[in-house]
Amino acid sequence: MVQLAYNFTFDLSKLSQALFKDIAKFSEKRKVPKKIGNLARTLIEKFNVNEITGLPVGDSVTIIEDIIGIYLKNSLSEEHFLKTNKRALFLPHCCRKYMDARCKASFDLETSSYLCNHCSKDCIVNQSTKLAKKENYDVYILPGASCIRKIFQKNEYDGVIGVACTDELKLAMDMLEQFNISAQGVPLIKNGCSETQFNFDTLQKIIKRDEKKV
Repeated sequence: MVQLAYNFTFDLSKLSQALFKDIAKFSEKRKVPKKIGNLARTLIEKFNVNEITGLPVGDSVTIIEDIIGIYLKNSLSEEHFLKTNKRALFLPHCCRKYMDARCKASFDLETSSYLCNHCSKDCIVNQSTKLAKKENYDVYILPGASCIRKIFQKNEYDGVIGVACTDELKLAMDMLEQFNISAQGVPLIKNGCSETQFNFDTLQKIIKRDEKKV
């Protein structure tokens, strides 16, 4: 889940949050055109993605297309996901504030994943863990995708939220669907091997959707 999926690095964290709201709006209404690339190019021009990120046009199109695809998958599987009972949140360990001894996370050998010990209030992994556990999610902070098999061998889940690069999310969501496990994806907006980032509002919106159920 934390392997570098693209052969280039990117940082969308400086882009306007309105970009992601626009993507969500199109996806929730399921009005994404058949040629997603057309919508991607429109959003890239509207929000000056190339100018702000310094990415070539082709790389920008790839990322925005993939993010649109994940948001659309989330929208299409939302109803099924809301009917699930036992859920897990998978977070990449590279999103931790610290990647050294300053991080007080402990390592669980049984699942080969980290357990957050809430050492830094402004750490997005800490914030996400607290949010998810409050809503009865099991939380796993993963050093790699190979850990997932071990987790599923030990526990059964019918709903999963995964945070990762979009390429990895697409593969994982397709795989989980084959096992009737409903998944929601939160794409990284900054990749790399450390200090990676995702949109916390996107994760919060997915987790809090249950409160909107009638």
